[in-house]
Amino acid sequence: MDNLTASLPLMLKQLKLATMVGQWDALGQKAVKEQWSPQQYLSELCHIELATREDKRLQRLLKDAKLPMSKNLGNFDFSLVEGVNKPLVAQFIEQTYWLKLGANILLFGASGLGKTHIASSIGYGLIEQGYKVKFMAASAIVQQLQQAKQHLRLQDELLKLDKYPLLIVDDVGYVRKTEQETSVLFELIAHRYERHSLIMTSNKSFEQWDELFDDSTMTIAAIDRLVHHATIIHCEGESYRRKIAMSNGK
Repeated sequence: MDNLTASLPLMLKQLKLATMVGQWDALGQKAVKEQWSPQQYLSELCHIELATREDKRLQRLLKDAKLPMSKNLGNFDFSLVEGVNKPLVAQFIEQTYWLKLGANILLFGASGLGKTHIASSIGYGLIEQGYKVKFMAASAIVQQLQQAKQHLRLQDELLKLDKYPLLIVDDVGYVRKTEQETSVLFELIAHRYERHSLIMTSNKSFEQWDELFDDSTMTIAAIDRLVHHATIIHCEGESYRRKIAMSNGK
């Protein structure tokens, strides 16, 4: 092995080509054996490096998103729920112009109809395309924003969430009706209006949102901002979770 070849691992390391460091020698032996051209060898080595980086980036996005495990498009049975279908959900994943518009998706329906699963499916699909997504229970994000407001850094906390083109807020209907909680939820909706997208799931229809917000004016203002650029999906039927449990038990 000549000096230049011997120093190759060090040079690759300095260039931060970690995968190449571990693969260049074995791949080089394969290239010699199969009589690859230098260009073919280099191309394959670069492909392995890029594929590994892409996989690591995807894993980072998934870890940060905190989406519910296994709730993706491939394992949701749309035949068990009315009001939504696979082509519609796939469209949100494949045609991402709505994210650029800061548009929203609002999923309504009784508990157990798969609203969270559908929202998560969109999240998983968008992450695979490289978008940053964050999933949070409504009660958790409200608590987080409340604490920030108490420490006079609510705006900073809202700005931190701007790095996510899509924020999924799950189970809005379970937010308690207090002035502190509903005011920060309104602040979140107003802050992201026409800037960044929200997917919200709720077991309460808009007609019942006066149970969430302490002030009727705030209720109307929140709904107006949400629906201005939104797709509203009403899930109907018997409990999706119960049907799945029954089918698994057969």
